[in-house]
Amino acid sequence: MAPVRLIEHALPSTEGSDSARLASKLVGHYVERGTTPFIGNTRHRVLLADVDGEVTPLIVNDGADSDCYLTSPFINYITYAEEFVDSVKEPGTRRALLAFIRAVRAVIRPGHLDRVVYVNHWMVATGPALRFTPEQLERLTQALRERFPKHAFVFKRATAETAEAVTRERPGAALHAIFNRQMYVWRHEEGKKPPREFRQDRNLLNQHRANLRRLTAAEPGVIDRLRELYRALYIDKYSDHNAFFTEAWFEEVFRQGLLEVYGIEVEGRLAYFVTCFVAGGELIGSVVGHDPVLSRKHGLYRAGMSHLMQLAEQRGLPLNLSSGSGQFKQKRGATPLTEYELLCFSHLPWRARLSWSLLRRIYNVVGPRVFSALSI
Repeated sequence: MAPVRLIEHALPSTEGSDSARLASKLVGHYVERGTTPFIGNTRHRVLLADVDGEVTPLIVNDGADSDCYLTSPFINYITYAEEFVDSVKEPGTRRALLAFIRAVRAVIRPGHLDRVVYVNHWMVATGPALRFTPEQLERLTQALRERFPKHAFVFKRATAETAEAVTRERPGAALHAIFNRQMYVWRHEEGKKPPREFRQDRNLLNQHRANLRRLTAAEPGVIDRLRELYRALYIDKYSDHNAFFTEAWFEEVFRQGLLEVYGIEVEGRLAYFVTCFVAGGELIGSVVGHDPVLSRKHGLYRAGMSHLMQLAEQRGLPLNLSSGSGQFKQKRGATPLTEYELLCFSHLPWRARLSWSLLRRIYNVVGPRVFSALSI
């Protein structure tokens, strides 16, 4: 049994396993240069962990390195949740949830949570699933405790089955599951009549097909336009705590070629884009951007999602549509899937242990209700 290897340099794109090649393409530039050149509101070191040939990224937040929900547990579980709860339309539900979250905020401080190492974090909202066995997770946890004794550890994209197996088989790993979000997975089912909304969206896609194409960096102004459309949706419409993807991030997307980028033009100008990539036996829908007015008028988001479904059908893969817009996705045949994170914090000082334990207990009870109230 080989020891766990922590790697502080980018791997060659041809080295080793499929996960090593994926890591080289998806996060290799972060390992070489850190996160700031690519995501402006983060300041992190990035390492790789190799466990028996399976390679996964480690994002190291040293306690005050992030204004982004992707890499700050405090922002993700408290600040970001508060912003989304504020959009709940039913006044009574909104007031009750806001009061609860603010009470939690009063007890838990950012410094109690944000000294953290993320495991299996690919620096996009949805990366490949956690693929380690309980025994491998225990060995990796021990290696991380030795290297980062003052950090908590958060393992991304775990399932309830993974959490139960670790608790049952490897209690010494001291990993605890916390509800993270509701995701949605769509699968083509041969012979099954698709829902009405699916058929309507496919008609929209056919109307836009002449103006739909895979984008390349060679097109004049395409990177600036992608940044503009991304910002219009994620930053201007939703939250300053979303990732501030820079010009260098979009350049890297095209240079590596892992993420496929598709766009739809309206009246001769790019008005919508969506990215996707294949990993772990699924097609994962990733970063999206659009002009909100044109998208609503021309059904661009609906057409773009239908295009992803068509790609998944053609490739014989399930389509991971990430979280958000739950009712929209379920009406088109997607199935909800609860995603967890695994936490390790038993080696920390008592104040940090108390904060993590409190957050976990609260979120496992309230988190699913928040997602239900928001229909996300």
